[in-house]
Order: sequence, then structure tokens, then C-alpha cells
Amino acid sequence: MTPTTTNSKELMLGEVSVIVRELTVLQVRTWLAETISPNGQPDIVDQVLFSDCSLEDVQRMTSLTREQIDQLRPSELRQVIALCKEMNPDFFGFMGRLVKPAAATA
Repeated sequence: MTPTTTNSKELMLGEVSVIVRELTVLQVRTWLAETISPNGQPDIVDQVLFSDCSLEDVQRMTSLTREQIDQLRPSELRQVIALCKEMNPDFFGFMGRLVKPAAATA
């Protein structure tokens, strides 16, 4: 059996090493299921601080913990999101296609 390899890149933010991973199809399915049926009260900052994705999405695509995300500046998070978009163009395209029909019916 060959070892599993992941499609990932490292980004250094000062002393913090951030690994950004390409999501698997199963991870996208899980994301969609959690988006449709969220558990608990959503955090408005997590959901709308950035227009491209939520902070939960950033956590899902990276090695960052919630605590590490809370310590980063928005400018640093934009660097992480840019790499997330580079590593996950199909995920971001999928999100865009989901939002378009929802916006049309609003």
C-alpha cells in the first residue's frame, strides 16, 4: 500500500505555520450537510467577516485552530483565504453556484 499524499501548501504568518489543504469530495459533502443543518447558534463574525468564505471554512481548509484564527489580523486571514482559494477552486466555484440561485429567489 502506498502512503496517502495530500495536496497542501504551507504559508508562514510570522511565527505561525499554516497548512492549507485541498478539500476532498467527502469534506465538501460534509460542509454542505453542516451548512444546510447547522448545529447551534451561528457566530455572525464567523459567517460574514469575509465575503469569500466563513472562518469555519478557513478552519476546515487549514491547520489553524479557532484560537489561532482569533489571534490573526484580517489582513493575515486574507492571505490564508487567498491560498485556500488557490488550493480549492472547485469548492469556491461550487459555493458561488449555490449562492447564485439563492440570491435569485430572494
